[in-house]
Amino acid sequence: MFLTMLKYKAERFGHTYQEIGRFFPSSQLCSETLLPIPMLQNGYDSLGVRFVDCPHCQSQHDRDINAAMNIRNEGLRLWALGTSASAHRGDVRPKLPGRKKSMTAEAIPNELGSLHRPDGTV
Repeated sequence: MFLTMLKYKAERFGHTYQEIGRFFPSSQLCSETLLPIPMLQNGYDSLGVRFVDCPHCQSQHDRDINAAMNIRNEGLRLWALGTSASAHRGDVRPKLPGRKKSMTAEAIPNELGSLHRPDGTV
């Protein structure tokens, strides 16, 4: 419901709405090198871990800030490729009343240069 309202507001005010893949590994990649952080890749991923050390760039990252930077960068990358829906051109329409939500998963395009693969691996 929140995303529907956000899309509507973006369309209304002439802004671009960009969405990234649901399973994009935003917290598992270093925002500087875009390489996987081994500790988070090997099943030791716990929400109690607030700071992570990247062995590639030798930096310590706040987990939430690192994920936010990765999400922003992926959104900008997809926007530059022009592969996702944009509310700027009026592509977003409100749902019809009485229509039930589909239980099938949406198709995720396998985009050139994307870190996301359809099988959920990085």
